[in-house]
Amino acid sequence: MKYEKGLVDILHENNNSHYRTPNGWRTEGWRKIVRDFTVRYPEAKFSKSQIQEHETQLKKDYKVIKSVLQRDGVSWDQSASMVRTTDEVWDEIIEDMPKARKYQSKSFPLLDSLELLFDGPIPEGGQKSPSSIPQNVGGNVDDGGNNISTVPGLSERPSGNTSVNEAWNNISLLQQTALGPQGIDDLDMLQNRDEEVLERLQHGADPRPQRADEQAQSSSCVELQRDRRKKRKVLDIQQIMETYLNFRMKQARVKEQRAKDADQFTISSCIKALHTMADVSDEVKVLASDVFKDAENREIFLSYEPRLRTLWLKREVGKLLS
Repeated sequence: MKYEKGLVDILHENNNSHYRTPNGWRTEGWRKIVRDFTVRYPEAKFSKSQIQEHETQLKKDYKVIKSVLQRDGVSWDQSASMVRTTDEVWDEIIEDMPKARKYQSKSFPLLDSLELLFDGPIPEGGQKSPSSIPQNVGGNVDDGGNNISTVPGLSERPSGNTSVNEAWNNISLLQQTALGPQGIDDLDMLQNRDEEVLERLQHGADPRPQRADEQAQSSSCVELQRDRRKKRKVLDIQQIMETYLNFRMKQARVKEQRAKDADQFTISSCIKALHTMADVSDEVKVLASDVFKDAENREIFLSYEPRLRTLWLKREVGKLLS
C-alpha cells in the first residue's frame, strides 16, 4: 500500500501536458516517473515495466469501483473507503463483474486521488501543476517528520505582478491558509510565468504578424487590449488556484478521516468487542488475535453489526487453520 500511494503521488506530481496526453503517458513522462520512484523508494527495486503494470492495475481497479458505484442501491462509505450495498446486489455485481468480488470486503482508499488523476483535466505546461503538489495541508510538519515553514500573512505575498495579486486577493483568508506553504510556492511559479508573458508583450515579442491597420491604432486602443489580456490572465490564474484549493481541502479531509479511523479500529477495540460475543469459543478468540494484526481485518470486523461478526470471524480463523 505504501508503494501504491507513493506511485499515485508521483503520477500526480508529473501530471501535465509535458509528460502526459489524453491517450496516456509520454515516453519522457515514464522516464521521469520511474526515476522519481527509484529515488524515493530505492529499496523497492521496481523496473519500468513493473511500475507501468502497477499504474495499469490501479486504473483497472478504479474503473471497477467506478462501475460498481454506478449501480442502483450502491453507495460509497467515505469513512471506511468501501462500497456499501446489500448481499443481493453484490451477487448481481459479482455475476456481471467477477473482478469486483474482492471489494466486497476490501477498502479502496485511493479512490479520490485516482478520480482526480484519471478523470480530471491534464494541466498545461512542463512545470509542476497545482493538482500535483504533495500533501502538506495544516500543521508545521510534513509526512516525513520534517519541519516546514508557517504560512506567511497577506502582507508577505509577492507584490511584483498586479494580475497575480488580484487573483490572490479574490481568495478568502481561510482558503489562503488552507493552501499552506506549498501553495505559496506554486503562486510564485505562476507569477514568474505571468511576468514573462507581460515582458514579451511589452517588448513587441507577440508572435502574431501585425497588420497595417493594427500598427496605426492609437495608444489608447493598445492599452485597452493589454487590459483585456490581463483580465483574462487573472481569471485563468484564479481558476487554477481554486482547483488546487479544492484538491488540497479534499486531501485534508481524507487525511483527517484516516487518522480518526486509525484511532477507532485498534486491536484493543476488537478484543473488547470479542469479549461480548458469548457464541465464540475460547479457541477462536485466541486465534482471532492473529486475524486482528491486519488493519483491514480490524476495520471490517468492527464495521459489521454484532450478529455478523461471529460468522466473519469464524471464516477468517478457518482460513488460518487451513
